[in-house]
Amino acid sequence: MDLFKFNDDIQAAYERLPHALAIYQFIDNQIIVRVLSNGYCETFGFENQSQAYDALRKNVYHNIHPADVSRINDEAYRSLMAGDTYEIIYRSRTAGNDDTAEYKVMHAIGKHVDMENGVHLVHVVYSESGDQVTKKIMDLQESVSSLLSNMPAMTFSKDVVTRKYIACNQAFADYACKETPEGVVGLTDFEIFDKETAQHFVDDDKKALDMNKPYIFYEDVPDADGNPRRFQTTKLKFMDATGRTCLLGLCQDVTDAMIIKEEYNKRLENAQNRANIDALTGIRNKAAYVEFESNLNKMIIEKGWIQFAVAIFDVNDLKTINDTLGHQAGDEYICDACKIICTKFKHSPVFRIGGDEFVAISQGEDYDNIDELLQYFSEHNREALKTGGIVIACGMSRYDNEGSVAPVFKIADEQMYINKQYLKNLK
Repeated sequence: MDLFKFNDDIQAAYERLPHALAIYQFIDNQIIVRVLSNGYCETFGFENQSQAYDALRKNVYHNIHPADVSRINDEAYRSLMAGDTYEIIYRSRTAGNDDTAEYKVMHAIGKHVDMENGVHLVHVVYSESGDQVTKKIMDLQESVSSLLSNMPAMTFSKDVVTRKYIACNQAFADYACKETPEGVVGLTDFEIFDKETAQHFVDDDKKALDMNKPYIFYEDVPDADGNPRRFQTTKLKFMDATGRTCLLGLCQDVTDAMIIKEEYNKRLENAQNRANIDALTGIRNKAAYVEFESNLNKMIIEKGWIQFAVAIFDVNDLKTINDTLGHQAGDEYICDACKIICTKFKHSPVFRIGGDEFVAISQGEDYDNIDELLQYFSEHNREALKTGGIVIACGMSRYDNEGSVAPVFKIADEQMYINKQYLKNLK
């Protein structure tokens, strides 16, 4: 898109205005100056319009405080996208000032105008904010200070260059073992805390300064007297009214809460473990199998294909043992069968999913040797039928891209019942 140009009469009329006016054009994500009034040149200290045009065509953010450039840019595009008023307060030096000159606070208000052929302009009027803005900033600082002072959480701010504390509330002063916040102000971490703790705080400050969003983390650090504490800490950088880069910190002491939470988590974990353990055999129960199967299904969905085999076992003649010898003997019979299964499938999770039914999910070494493992049960059962030992029917199926565990389980279950019937016929 070409640069827009007013006709000579309109351009001249705009440039003669005593008000501080500038007209910009948006082209390819760039902001380009098109018109500067006499009032603009006077306000920003340019000797003439040629000097002003040269400066802003080289850098549209000429003499603006570097820290405010991104805010101005963001506001310009925000207002453009939203189609509403552009308005911002920022700091700028007068043209020709050296780097030591102080900035003055400017107030800019703009209106977007769409021209023909897709040309988009924004008309911006400038004024010095002066004492009114200064008062607002001071009122805001006072309000924020009052808010921070009354917060139960520890709050503080630091100068990132000198690393000295600028302000803090009473809660932080107590943590620093100072009687009042004034006792903290002007000190560095190394003047308050031990060397290791102070360096820890400085390292966290650096992380926060490298981020464009609040840095939130948990930390275990002692107070100034060496007492261990745990905090949830938030740190973020900001710029104060003087243009100084600062760090704001908020620390919530969560020592007691974290102790309670850790105790709760341990109890919950123990309860969950108990809920997933079969009381009789000590191995995982049906609830644990359901959870394991669900996780295995998720892995199948995520990876597309994984390698595993399902082996199902059924202990023969349990009902006969219960009816003739009693349930205690039956329980011992189940435990002995469980020991045999777990001993052979020692690299696989084994679950008791019914009174006399077990499942093993094999991967890795047991998967590679699955045929040899099942051959063991075949030989064991032939010997058990001769000696009156424990007969354990079994069936197995390997995963073959069925899409979930259930079809593999079904095939293994069918194979187990075939084997169970075969063993009955051998009696």
